[in-house]
Amino acid sequence: MADQFVRVRLNRIDGADLRLFEFDYDLTFAVFFLDADERVYARYGGRDVKGPDTRQSLDGLRYTMTSVLDMHARKDRLFAPHRDDGPRYIRDVAGARNRRGCYHCHQVREVLDADLKRTGKWDREMAYRYPLPDNLGLFLDVDRGNVVERIAPDSPAAKAGLQKGDVVRQLADVPIHSIADAQFALDRGPKIGVLAVRWERDGKASAGELPLAVGWKKSPVYWRPSLIHLLPSLPLYGDDLTGAEKQVLGLAPKQMAFRQKMTVPPRAAEAGVRGGDVILGIDDRKLEGDAGTFTDYIRHEYLAGDRVTLNVVRDGKRVNLPLTLR
Repeated sequence: MADQFVRVRLNRIDGADLRLFEFDYDLTFAVFFLDADERVYARYGGRDVKGPDTRQSLDGLRYTMTSVLDMHARKDRLFAPHRDDGPRYIRDVAGARNRRGCYHCHQVREVLDADLKRTGKWDREMAYRYPLPDNLGLFLDVDRGNVVERIAPDSPAAKAGLQKGDVVRQLADVPIHSIADAQFALDRGPKIGVLAVRWERDGKASAGELPLAVGWKKSPVYWRPSLIHLLPSLPLYGDDLTGAEKQVLGLAPKQMAFRQKMTVPPRAAEAGVRGGDVILGIDDRKLEGDAGTFTDYIRHEYLAGDRVTLNVVRDGKRVNLPLTLR
């Protein structure tokens, strides 16, 4: 099947037109399918927090290639839109000119984000790039990237009318051949509102709208090299409470609760944490697990600069401590 394509390996992105090669730059592998006029049919490649290969497979790549060939054979071909009207090169972005040597893809994202901040266009929500369709309750088959594997009950996908086995053909103005195409479409989606979706079921075309609530793009960012500087930490450590100690405090057996060591890091001490405080959680959310769970939860759910409330028990009384994550 690969012989039906002109295959090109792009091993340097600093000389590439970013208008054509627009994708999740934190990935280590991506495939683009273009026609001779440099119009993009589809993208392939992706990952999630579990690892770099959990959202891609050779069968999935083969399926996308077949889907693209079918589209190429049509008279009414559909192409993915471009975000910019003209060519754009990373070398022309402020802050990139002083870099030498090969660019890693995540460095492209870093430069682009820095330029957005420099021009006052940065929004903290921009940290949540290329959300998975899972966020909308739409779970696509890894080996058949536009086929619905399952739909989460009461999710936006369920409300739109999608069902298991449906073939998603389009999200907004983006043709869908793969999970990567779906992520590209969702990355372009609004913060709130609706997103049009078209699909096929038993050969019949259907259409609907995915309702988008505030914060729908939020996803863990700790695996992204370009966002390491936004990963927060809250250095609190101690011994987990026993079952009997939790019972005295009226806590569930599996609820996370640990007693802070008597030595308190300066950052936590500034917020009012004292040695011996029992750490219950953050923002009144009951967590399950041990002290290590708390550290992971902070990295998964928040960004540096977020304002939160730490929930503790001190001398038998509940105390709330506001602080800014750093």
